[in-house]
Amino acid sequence: MEIPCDAILVPDSSGVLTDEAAMTGESDEMKKDVPDMCIFRRKEHLEDEKPGDHRGHHDIPSPILLSGT
Repeated sequence: MEIPCDAILVPDSSGVLTDEAAMTGESDEMKKDVPDMCIFRRKEHLEDEKPGDHRGHHDIPSPILLSGT
């Protein structure tokens, strides 16, 4: 299924993965989640971050769905 326009997930969504390779060149599927959960995970990531910690941006889900992915 191809997403026809940019969008943000609604609170009833779960388990959404997108293939953004056509847009970003990234071969990994990107986990998507509702905005509240993304904010919670981001805060959790910042609190747990230690100097020299090299976790990637893929560890934090995004609520944004890109057109054409």
